[in-house]
Amino acid sequence: MQPPELHIPGRCLRNLASVFSVAILLLGTRMLPASAADTKPMTVAERLCQAYEDIDTITCSVRKTTSGAEGRVTLLSRVFCEKPNKVHIENIAPQRRRIIADGEKLYYHEHGRETGYAQAIPKLSETFLNALRNQPATPLEHLRKLKGLAEDSLPATEPFPRRVGYATDKLYVSLSIDVEGRLGQLTFYENANMKKKTAQYEYSRFKPATDACWIPCLHKGTLFLPGGETVTETRRVDDLAVNKPIPQGLFNPNAFFKGVEFVDDLMKTYQ
Repeated sequence: MQPPELHIPGRCLRNLASVFSVAILLLGTRMLPASAADTKPMTVAERLCQAYEDIDTITCSVRKTTSGAEGRVTLLSRVFCEKPNKVHIENIAPQRRRIIADGEKLYYHEHGRETGYAQAIPKLSETFLNALRNQPATPLEHLRKLKGLAEDSLPATEPFPRRVGYATDKLYVSLSIDVEGRLGQLTFYENANMKKKTAQYEYSRFKPATDACWIPCLHKGTLFLPGGETVTETRRVDDLAVNKPIPQGLFNPNAFFKGVEFVDDLMKTYQ
């Protein structure tokens, strides 16, 4: 659950993991040509994406607990997001840090350090860009990777009257939709025979965001590791506000980073 493109020492990588969860970057992006995509009806994944992408602002508190063989860690965060490219994330525990994007530049700083990382948004790595543009509290980070893929119909189950699947370059993904049309379960398999799971996410405690969009305030994820071990992640979302005005001062880095020197090389902030 960390940005794999960033070659950072283990402790530092764990710090970043608590902000940017990209556990399923193995998904392919086998997109259809634009002309074909324009004429095809939207898939279930694309309709869900559209509903989440229509949200302009989200404010929430997130409590994320990750448990595995190495122990248990809980991350507490307060998040403010506004399109386009405005973010304020304050991590309170286990380590204090703050991330602000003001629409033009992203700033990252860990409490107690003299230097922080800052970079113009167009120059950010794909991992940071994806994290910046994801909607917090939603499964958008996974659904976006299914856009443009062919959709298979799968047998219904008792809690999920509609199930669909998508073959990516490296994995097979199923979406399970409840009677209200909400995404209740998202499962990753090694291949289309659906015999071996690599990860599964369950969503519940839904709150309406718009007429066509429900946000799950409880996410329960499980990663199934090759050696038979599992890693679980539970996210609880509270104080959710959607499409409400956010004070613009929250996106002003000068108001929060007094005396911090910023560099454009993330590794230099750890030296």
